[in-house]
Amino acid sequence: MKAQKLRGREGRMSSVKILIILILLLSATPCCADLIFDTGYNIFDDSYPYYPEVWVINNAVLDVVGGSMGKLELTDHAIGNIYRGEILHKLATIDNTIVNIYDGKFDMLASGNDSVAYLYAYDVTYYPTGGLADCGWIEGIYYSNDAPFSFSFYTSASYTHLQVVPEPSMILLLGFGCLFLRK
Repeated sequence: MKAQKLRGREGRMSSVKILIILILLLSATPCCADLIFDTGYNIFDDSYPYYPEVWVINNAVLDVVGGSMGKLELTDHAIGNIYRGEILHKLATIDNTIVNIYDGKFDMLASGNDSVAYLYAYDVTYYPTGGLADCGWIEGIYYSNDAPFSFSFYTSASYTHLQVVPEPSMILLLGFGCLFLRK
């Protein structure tokens, strides 16, 4: 009987030791904190390590000029300008936000709640089926560097929040055409 009590106590002690070792190992594991930009004008570039998830909120403005991030989410009247860089997963815009996409790489666009994504590109083609979430996808060429791009939509409604901005020469030709028709 006494031997069974000792074995039970030893078993509990070894379980406690294993738990302590696991806690110490997990606390020594490097982790990445999320970045939250909640005021003013901000820049995300190559100086940020570890592919963080980034949130832009409360009327803040973020210019992405390089680097890689896990996810970019804009909410509460925020503005994002993507000039370069890479978003490894999703670009999300909700609650009256604006994102201007001049260049960059990302896999998926999720938009909703009165947000607008302006895409500065040409030869843009929309495919209503397929893509990562089977909610459609888009491909085209950026004006800024003539680089091809493609990305999927998170929901089929995300496409309705995307505005393709025509190239400046097309706007000029349209203006001249209207003047000619007026005469």
